[in-house]
Amino acid sequence: MQSNNSKSNDKIAIIIATIVVVCIIAYIVYLFFSSNITLNSNILDNNSSSNNYDNVQAQKNNIPVEKEVVYKETEIASFTTTLYDNSENRIYNINKACQTLDGTTIKKGEEFSFNNTIGPMGEENGYRLATGFDADGKLIDIPAGGMCQISSTLYNAALISNLEITERHPHSRRVSYVPVDKDATIYYGQLDLKFVNNRKNDIKIMAQTDNYSITIKLYELEPSN
Repeated sequence: MQSNNSKSNDKIAIIIATIVVVCIIAYIVYLFFSSNITLNSNILDNNSSSNNYDNVQAQKNNIPVEKEVVYKETEIASFTTTLYDNSENRIYNINKACQTLDGTTIKKGEEFSFNNTIGPMGEENGYRLATGFDADGKLIDIPAGGMCQISSTLYNAALISNLEITERHPHSRRVSYVPVDKDATIYYGQLDLKFVNNRKNDIKIMAQTDNYSITIKLYELEPSN
């Protein structure tokens, strides 16, 4: 009888010990996850506090918080010229230069230079020989032939916008794609088309060609926020 009671007591002791061990393990697991949650919460709180601190310091020091400026684009001029000479090399040159010119922004008060914007126009820069005028008005093949039609188209758009023209040169003979005395020849390093953005805001140039004509549009960029 005593042996049976002893075995029963041993079983009870084992059960109690097992329960105690399980409870201890469960408590340890609870502490582990609880500490991780608290740590993550503290990190978030610290990051939030840091951001708030930075904003407060910026306000105290009168440092403006950077904000993306949204512009309202208003068309102020558009001028189109017809490509009477649409030889392959000339069209190639015009397409190449229009891609460079398109999207150019001129800051308020800044002087625009056609030559500086397009860059050197020699064959080593990817341009091809095409028909143009020499100093005596004779038709010859010149590097980047066709550039003068782009500059002349832009010149007329600048006139429509009442921009201040600071440099402009006529061709050595009459050209058919613009009215009389409304042309603007260029030659890199010697002859340039320049004008100043004298408007209240920055302006942007849009230059496009469809192989039959060149269109230049000017947009004024007015901040809308």
